[in-house]
Amino acid sequence: MKKVTNIKWDTDGDQYTFDSLPQEVILPAKFSKENYVDENGNFGEAEKIEMLDDVSDWLSDEYEFCHDGFEIEEV
Repeated sequence: MKKVTNIKWDTDGDQYTFDSLPQEVILPAKFSKENYVDENGNFGEAEKIEMLDDVSDWLSDEYEFCHDGFEIEEV
Protein backbone atom coordinates (compact mmCIF):
# COMPACT_ATOMS: atom_id res chain seq x y z
CA MET A 1 0.00 0.00 0.00
CA LYS A 2 1.21 3.50 -0.76
CA LYS A 3 0.35 6.90 0.57
CA VAL A 4 0.95 10.37 -0.80
CA THR A 5 2.55 12.81 1.64
CA ASN A 6 3.85 16.35 1.60
CA ILE A 7 1.27 17.44 -0.99
CA LYS A 8 1.97 20.97 -2.13
CA TRP A 9 -1.57 22.13 -2.91
CA ASP A 10 -1.87 25.19 -5.14
CA THR A 11 -4.46 27.29 -3.31
CA ASP A 12 -3.11 30.70 -4.31
CA GLY A 13 -2.21 31.39 -0.68
CA ASP A 14 -5.71 30.69 0.67
CA GLN A 15 -4.83 29.19 4.05
CA TYR A 16 -8.40 28.18 4.86
CA THR A 17 -8.64 26.13 1.67
CA PHE A 18 -5.15 24.69 2.16
CA ASP A 19 -6.06 23.59 5.69
CA SER A 20 -9.21 21.86 4.39
CA LEU A 21 -7.24 19.69 1.94
CA PRO A 22 -5.58 16.45 3.03
CA GLN A 23 -1.85 16.45 3.67
CA GLU A 24 -1.66 12.66 3.34
CA VAL A 25 -3.75 10.33 1.20
CA ILE A 26 -3.77 6.53 0.98
CA LEU A 27 -3.63 5.62 -2.69
CA PRO A 28 -6.10 3.21 -4.26
CA ALA A 29 -4.72 -0.22 -5.17
CA LYS A 30 -4.71 0.68 -8.86
CA PHE A 31 -1.47 2.59 -8.19
CA SER A 32 0.55 -0.47 -7.17
CA LYS A 33 3.81 -1.10 -9.02
CA GLU A 34 2.42 -4.35 -10.39
CA ASN A 35 0.00 -2.35 -12.53
CA TYR A 36 2.84 -0.40 -14.15
CA VAL A 37 5.42 -3.01 -15.10
CA ASP A 38 6.54 -3.27 -18.72
CA GLU A 39 6.02 -6.30 -20.95
CA ASN A 40 9.06 -7.95 -19.32
CA GLY A 41 7.77 -7.43 -15.78
CA ASN A 42 10.17 -4.57 -15.01
CA PHE A 43 9.34 -1.37 -13.16
CA GLY A 44 11.85 1.08 -14.60
CA GLU A 45 12.11 4.84 -14.87
CA ALA A 46 9.50 5.12 -17.66
CA GLU A 47 6.99 3.10 -15.64
CA LYS A 48 7.70 5.18 -12.52
CA ILE A 49 7.09 8.41 -14.46
CA GLU A 50 3.82 7.03 -15.85
CA MET A 51 2.66 6.06 -12.35
CA LEU A 52 3.60 9.46 -10.89
CA ASP A 53 1.74 11.23 -13.71
CA ASP A 54 -1.33 9.10 -13.03
CA VAL A 55 -1.16 9.80 -9.28
CA SER A 56 -0.78 13.52 -10.02
CA ASP A 57 -3.86 13.53 -12.25
CA TRP A 58 -5.83 11.47 -9.73
CA LEU A 59 -5.02 13.87 -6.87
CA SER A 60 -6.13 16.89 -8.87
CA ASP A 61 -9.30 15.15 -10.09
CA GLU A 62 -10.19 13.70 -6.69
CA TYR A 63 -9.73 16.91 -4.69
CA GLU A 64 -10.39 19.45 -7.46
CA PHE A 65 -7.18 21.36 -6.81
CA CYS A 66 -3.89 21.48 -8.62
CA HIS A 67 -0.68 20.80 -6.76
CA ASP A 68 3.01 21.46 -7.19
CA GLY A 69 4.35 18.09 -6.13
CA PHE A 70 4.13 15.35 -3.55
CA GLU A 71 6.02 12.37 -2.16
CA ILE A 72 5.00 8.72 -2.12
CA GLU A 73 5.72 6.36 0.78
CA GLU A 74 5.13 2.66 1.28
CA VAL A 75 2.93 1.85 4.28
